[in-house]
Amino acid sequence: MRNRHLAAIPLAALLLTACTSAVPAQPADATTSPSAAASSPAQPDAAASSPSQPAAETSAPPLTPKFPVGHLLTLPQSQNSGPVWNTGDALYELRDASNMTPEALVLKTDYAALTQSVYCDIPGCTHDSDACPAYLASDFCVGVMAVDGTVYTYPGELTNVAPTQIYRIDPAAGKTPVAAVPDALPHHMQLQWCDEYALYGCPLAASHQPGTLYRWDWQNDTVQTIPMLADEKIIACEGSRFLTIRIEANEPFPNFGSTEQEKAILAHAVYVYAWLDPATGAREKICTRPYADGYFHNYYDGRIYYTGNFRNADTPGQQAALLYFDTADGTEKTLLETIPFDTYGIDVCEPFSPAFAGVPQRYLRLLDMETGDAYADCLLDMETGDVLPAPAVTAEGVRRPALLLACTASGQWLTTANPRDSYDPQYSLYALWDPADFLGDGQPAAWVTMYTTE
Repeated sequence: MRNRHLAAIPLAALLLTACTSAVPAQPADATTSPSAAASSPAQPDAAASSPSQPAAETSAPPLTPKFPVGHLLTLPQSQNSGPVWNTGDALYELRDASNMTPEALVLKTDYAALTQSVYCDIPGCTHDSDACPAYLASDFCVGVMAVDGTVYTYPGELTNVAPTQIYRIDPAAGKTPVAAVPDALPHHMQLQWCDEYALYGCPLAASHQPGTLYRWDWQNDTVQTIPMLADEKIIACEGSRFLTIRIEANEPFPNFGSTEQEKAILAHAVYVYAWLDPATGAREKICTRPYADGYFHNYYDGRIYYTGNFRNADTPGQQAALLYFDTADGTEKTLLETIPFDTYGIDVCEPFSPAFAGVPQRYLRLLDMETGDAYADCLLDMETGDVLPAPAVTAEGVRRPALLLACTASGQWLTTANPRDSYDPQYSLYALWDPADFLGDGQPAAWVTMYTTE
């Protein structure tokens, strides 16, 4: 039942992490160390139908932070152009320099100037060699980020063929290596989160075994490790905390158990949601959900959204609700009585909010799964449950829905549309909107002059 639905939801919405592990364990609360929590027996509470409430906190002293944590965020990926970064004043992205080579360029879309250009100020530069600050010989496993007003490229994944340096980009002078990937970081790990100080990643752990979250302070050339509980995954961020989900069962998983044994154990297991403070390793339990009835979709403004209340399971008429747990009052509520799974997949609009601004993303993108047309998009309002069709724009004589891409610091929305080709970002057209006009099926306030090699 669950796998059928998970396959219909894009990877970015399912989980913004690759970290998995699992031995039944009670979550550590704000006064319990991860090692102590991992050794205590599992005791799922109210495991069947409704989220359980966290136990009362004790008066033990808080744990001492081991390092500073800023505004955590998931490293954004745009479905249209790959790694991107929204500062609120501009959008930085990597764009293929040629369809025939792995070369790429760093592009900057300036919201005030309404222009997209190569991030290079060298007069006469042809943007086709390392002499250009914005030129990359390969964009394989590379991301772009902006910290304290400076733009960097970083290795998004640690493999034998990925880049091994973080580079600072000065558009007037060139690229400068500022940090090399340390040996303390494991290979084959994706860097998936960051704050103003560090990059974070969590490699795949052995089945039903605890894992490790790695923190790379690239500005001070240090690596810290944060123990992860068995079957624990990071699914969202808020402020200086990670939101995690893990499986908790009332009996241990056998080391060499059969599929039937594992299914029998999972039938009575629960998902445990908790806040993880990476600086102290402390966990604060939020709630539990039945494992067999629901999966995480999104976190927004104190609300954890997941599927539940499945009806007519594994039939053509299967239905489910979109629920949320409201951390403000500790109750579960229904946003949508029925999710049209056979029609839509749910995805997160990235990188909508300006980085490090702490602005929650109110809308999820609904993708048409029947036709596979990424341009049959709607938005799901996480506050009201309203499904809002994307407004259509006409460009180059073709009418296409505008896809929500980013929010500016002034509150306007940046959208993208591709009248020529649904996949090649080189032909994307950006526009700025007043949100009321976008939601009211209006027209953009202004179009962006796009960079083109033609």
